[in-house]
Amino acid sequence: MGYLVVVLMIGLLLSLIFKQIWQFFFKTRKQGIYGYYLLVEKQKENNLGKFYGIFQQGEKEYQLELAFSLYIHLQVLQRGYLHAENGKVLTFKTEE
Repeated sequence: MGYLVVVLMIGLLLSLIFKQIWQFFFKTRKQGIYGYYLLVEKQKENNLGKFYGIFQQGEKEYQLELAFSLYIHLQVLQRGYLHAENGKVLTFKTEE
């Protein structure tokens, strides 16, 4: 029974090490955007059914994909804390 536990633990350790090595060499890192941004414009692509928001902070400007619920809820020229990864808005918290 003890050998089985040791073999399982070593197997788990090796799989976690292999996973980390695989992510380091072959997968791209997530590109995250965090901070206070101003929503300056909302756009809708009719043929694809996608919604976008243009967020600005100083000279930086990002066009990010929005969920439909965020698109409906947000107003243009609204400031809030933006959390986005890989071109999609995860959260945009305003001070309401």
